[in-house]
Amino acid sequence: MKSLGVTILITCVFPVAVVASTALTWIRGSSVKVEQMIGDCDYTSQAATGQCKPTTSRTSTRANLLGTDLGASFESQGNLIFLFGDSIGPAENYFASDTMASSTSTDPAHGLFLDVFTKTDGTPFFVRVPGVRLGGNEVPNAGIHLDKGTFIVCNSGMDRNLPTPDINAYSVLTRFDETARTFTLLRTISTRPNGKFITPSLHASGSDVMMFGLGAYRASDVYLATIPASSFDTGAGTRYFAGLVNGQPAWSGSESAAVPVVAEKGGPGIGNVSVIHSPALGLWLMTYDGGRQSPSTAGVYFTYAKDPWGPWAEPQLIFNQRRDGANGKFVHDPSVTPNDGLNGPTIGGNDPRTTPGGVYAPYMIERFTRVSGSTLSIYYALSTWNPYTIVLMRADLTIAPAAARARAVRH
Repeated sequence: MKSLGVTILITCVFPVAVVASTALTWIRGSSVKVEQMIGDCDYTSQAATGQCKPTTSRTSTRANLLGTDLGASFESQGNLIFLFGDSIGPAENYFASDTMASSTSTDPAHGLFLDVFTKTDGTPFFVRVPGVRLGGNEVPNAGIHLDKGTFIVCNSGMDRNLPTPDINAYSVLTRFDETARTFTLLRTISTRPNGKFITPSLHASGSDVMMFGLGAYRASDVYLATIPASSFDTGAGTRYFAGLVNGQPAWSGSESAAVPVVAEKGGPGIGNVSVIHSPALGLWLMTYDGGRQSPSTAGVYFTYAKDPWGPWAEPQLIFNQRRDGANGKFVHDPSVTPNDGLNGPTIGGNDPRTTPGGVYAPYMIERFTRVSGSTLSIYYALSTWNPYTIVLMRADLTIAPAAARARAVRH
């Protein structure tokens, strides 16, 4: 809240922030591609054998969806809803339109089957929000189902002609009618240049919605806000995490007072974030793409916390495309001789032979999370740029008491 130009911090009656008593440690070598989610043929197998190994969903044949990226997902009435970014067809130019899909798959071992939303003519259903432009890099990026309906966040305002294309970007909240497949614009959530919730991740927590957010694209830390689920459509009662006071979270009604819950060591550089909750562990789990200071530090990072406001554990690099063998296997590497065979598809006129692939947007699939003995397995959708597709990834982490891990580190 603001009074006479002064930001008032509100210390709420929440439990004192406690460092997680469980330690999660990434198991080296466990980060692997499970399957390719988009397209008809697995590009890795095709490059190696020259033959088409069909994907589980065959999205090109079944829905005229050859390529897309992102893939944030959320639960809605028994279905898993996926939100995709700029999409391309087998022959059609979709002009960076965005697509959606649903799934009832519950076991990653049996494959992830996507039912891409289509129109009566068999072409993809595109996300269309009245009054909101959704062109290149303007995408749906988070969703949640509440008692008051299904809500989806989109971002807009990109301008490639500006030195900083996202300087005027903003995010909006929409209500999605799943039966009629229509969008209703509700409100603006955050606006650049100072907005910190342009690309959010949403998760219900009791009677509230936790909104983790990023501001400038690939130049942000992770912020947190909480909104009552009963007023999520209007935003009334939104509070922004403003730090810890005597071990308790302090909240402000002003977005400008928000401070990071997770900050990158090398400076703000996160582009996409995903947060889920593990009831089995009593922990919040986060993945994000970061470390862009060098090829050896770039990739997918993982961290965790007992409470959404933290403190969050030291982030671990759980996937690096060079270190973990993705280059030349399912991420195109133009330097490979002879050619690795991963020549597209690409989007936007990019040369499929000379355009390097790159991983981004590690969006976890909460229902696929597995705890078996002392091992946690997380599954996430990962975009690869070239080929322009999404792959399902798995990473394993050991589960141990935090104190035991601390002793092991000292020795």
